[in-house]
Amino acid sequence: MNATPAGFRLVVLLLFSCAACAQVFTPDERYKADILVVVAHPDDDTLVSSYLARAIYDQHKKVAVVYCTRGDSGGNAEAREHARALGLVREIEGRRALNFLGIANVWFLDGRDTSSQNVLVSLAAWPSASVLEQTVRIVRLTRPEVVFTWLPSSVAGENHGDHQAAGVIATEAFDLAGDPAQFPWQLAAPIRQYENGLEGLDPWQPKKLYYFTDAFDASFFGGHGPEYSGKEVSPSRRVSYLQLAAQSAAAYYTQSADPSLNRQIEAGQKLDEIVSRMQQAGYFPEPVRLWLAKSHVAGAPTADVFEGVRPGAVSYQPPKAHASEAPSQLQAGIGGPWGFYRDFWRAHELDSLRDLRPEMAVQPNDTLTVPLLVRNPRPQPATVSVALTLPAGWKQKGEARPMTVPPEGQATIAVPVIAPPQENTHFAEIRINALANGTSVFQGSIFVQVSRYVAEQIK
Repeated sequence: MNATPAGFRLVVLLLFSCAACAQVFTPDERYKADILVVVAHPDDDTLVSSYLARAIYDQHKKVAVVYCTRGDSGGNAEAREHARALGLVREIEGRRALNFLGIANVWFLDGRDTSSQNVLVSLAAWPSASVLEQTVRIVRLTRPEVVFTWLPSSVAGENHGDHQAAGVIATEAFDLAGDPAQFPWQLAAPIRQYENGLEGLDPWQPKKLYYFTDAFDASFFGGHGPEYSGKEVSPSRRVSYLQLAAQSAAAYYTQSADPSLNRQIEAGQKLDEIVSRMQQAGYFPEPVRLWLAKSHVAGAPTADVFEGVRPGAVSYQPPKAHASEAPSQLQAGIGGPWGFYRDFWRAHELDSLRDLRPEMAVQPNDTLTVPLLVRNPRPQPATVSVALTLPAGWKQKGEARPMTVPPEGQATIAVPVIAPPQENTHFAEIRINALANGTSVFQGSIFVQVSRYVAEQIK
């Protein structure tokens, strides 16, 4: 038996290793997307599915979808499964719904379906850091030209914290995926053949970011982005885009107002009539309204989604840093999710959102807590009181006592108010006045509606 010299074995191993290192890999085109939709739950896609049908069938665009949760804390209109079992069912429903539209690239992340109207509660429960990293990875894998997601704002009717959290995560991923300093292990190329820690992706900067909403009245989107009518007939399918959207949504039995309608859609019965009934239940807004939040290519906000989009990468364009001076006087403002959004929009250069007013819809007799955040930069404590001017029928719950804010510290003054027993879809204004030593340091408002079609508040 002839022994192989150790030096020869080493040379062979080095040659094999160098040959492996010399391979040049290109991104996998099977996952390249024109549109990446980032939403919270299976069935959220129905808000834009009539547009997706247009893009897929008649513009030949590739679409991928990210669900940040499996929707496992929702209801089930079809059967007995709930909790984690319901999450499995809803994942199947989502895949079947998207399969009808020809969407095969679908990811379900590990966010926790959270019943809340507070985006901060959802972001805390998901966990958001993990969901963000996963979303950045998917952006880098799919290299989308355009990202669609929920509006990151609390507006009446769109009060689901998970929806808004998906919008927050998608916005952050839009701004981070092109940055080589973010999640660098996703970008580093593996050195050894079976190394499983480094991922070999490339940075990717999407070109446009669009928001959508299911607010009770989405007319405020007007002028901020394109609109697409689902009533138009698809040239390739010879039915309306709304009908195609309904056929896709038929898979969502568990979330249907009436699962018998879903069966009728699958049987091809009375599609126009059923579409109308499902729209009344909140599906398939007409038209689909989009809000162009960010764009790294030229074009008017209301132009077509793909106006100005050309093949190939664009350079990474981080949001501009906003320098802020340290305040010298007492500062106050609406806190909670509304205060968060004020800072979030500034950090991500979402200038078009800055004029959105604080809104909330509550159930009759429900409690809404109005938070006031006070910052005290001075070396002595400050005593702050809050006075509310409430619309007719609203009542303050208990007395709002003055609060002492510590030196160089901050405090939140929470004032609960109770909605009237009757529904009222007209906006009412809750006026807030914060006073320190008898002097007003803040005046602002929250605009409210009373509707039984929203979740209860976090008390």
